[in-house]
Amino acid sequence: MSFSDLLSLQQPGLRSGDFKHTPSLPSTHLFETLKSIDEFSSSLTLRDVEMQAPLSEELTVVVLDTNILLDYLDVIQAFVAEIEEQGLPVLIIIPGVVIYELDGQKNRERLSWFARRASSWLLKKVKERRSVKGQALNETCKASGNWKKRDIDAEFGSERSNDSLIIDCCKYFLRQRRTFLCSKDKLLTVEAESESVLTISPGRDTFASCDIARALFGSEASRFSFSRYRYAYRNSLENLIQSTAKPEQDDDQMDVDDDASSVPQYPSHSLDLLHEQVIDYFTGLLLELVARVAGPDVRSFGCGNSASKHAPSYSSKNFATWGAADCLDYLGMKKRLPRTNPRVETFMTRPYRGVGARRGQDWSRRDWEMALKGLREIGDEWQEGSIRESVPAAELHMSRVFAMPMRPTGL
Repeated sequence: MSFSDLLSLQQPGLRSGDFKHTPSLPSTHLFETLKSIDEFSSSLTLRDVEMQAPLSEELTVVVLDTNILLDYLDVIQAFVAEIEEQGLPVLIIIPGVVIYELDGQKNRERLSWFARRASSWLLKKVKERRSVKGQALNETCKASGNWKKRDIDAEFGSERSNDSLIIDCCKYFLRQRRTFLCSKDKLLTVEAESESVLTISPGRDTFASCDIARALFGSEASRFSFSRYRYAYRNSLENLIQSTAKPEQDDDQMDVDDDASSVPQYPSHSLDLLHEQVIDYFTGLLLELVARVAGPDVRSFGCGNSASKHAPSYSSKNFATWGAADCLDYLGMKKRLPRTNPRVETFMTRPYRGVGARRGQDWSRRDWEMALKGLREIGDEWQEGSIRESVPAAELHMSRVFAMPMRPTGL
């Protein structure tokens, strides 16, 4: 069933002019992930968002465009983690049409990897029902009361594109709360501002969580802790050519330790950055696989029920803290894992945090290929479509990075 079929089932009276999603070729895991986000979105309202120690009396809403999720997911992830840690009253809204646009990226070679990462993270956060929420069907300014349906009396051209649906989403939340649109699309931000919606645009390569905080809170932002820019693997060619430019430093930067020795040295080499993403993303998929295989037994991990010193190390850990190696150790107790060199669990361990673990740039191209081949075989063995479908997207970017001019070493 495609998203179009789903829409038809939900809206038997679909008319010409209603929102229609034309799906690309099948991708079962991504489809199911996005469908789940769509379904969860309809059940979460502003009242469901839990806030602690609010910055002001009113909640601030930030509506995200698709290009931000594809290009700056790492920034959004950092910002959301920081507002949740500090109990700040901010709600991230994902317009319904953006969820469908992510589905449209799955067969665009360079964007598939980023769409899959964004979709996986969004589903996790929407399920948490805290600070990230999808647009519900009735959260619209349309007279129809359904953002997917075209108003009968709408003027010609007024619903000409997905952009108009994003603006409609912004206008709906603007009626209730101070609302920002975060987008790279200059025309869209101009249109939003004409509707009195405030906007945030990545105006420089060093866009970071602290930039969003400044836009939302102004000088108040200095009272809180928001991270500065750090390198991230993105789709742009400029990011792949290893520039040596450093982030701009601002005198009014917020809550950052000035002692250089205490500041973590983040990687800047594209292979290291891609390796980080591969570890994070596939660890999440492996955790989902273990949860499916173990069923209710997942709750017993880390409860101290096993007194044997010979019990596997993962059994003494809370499941939420498991890494890829823990997942693979567990799965290996159930079925024989593929033999690769390097071992998948070693490649999937963060640099220097385990025997043989290293940076992405320290693995040869053959090492990358063998590790990803091992992941694909695990997906095949366990019939786990999420892993099988995602490996080719990661392989494409691995090949792309190895073909680009790079510094021989990085941080």
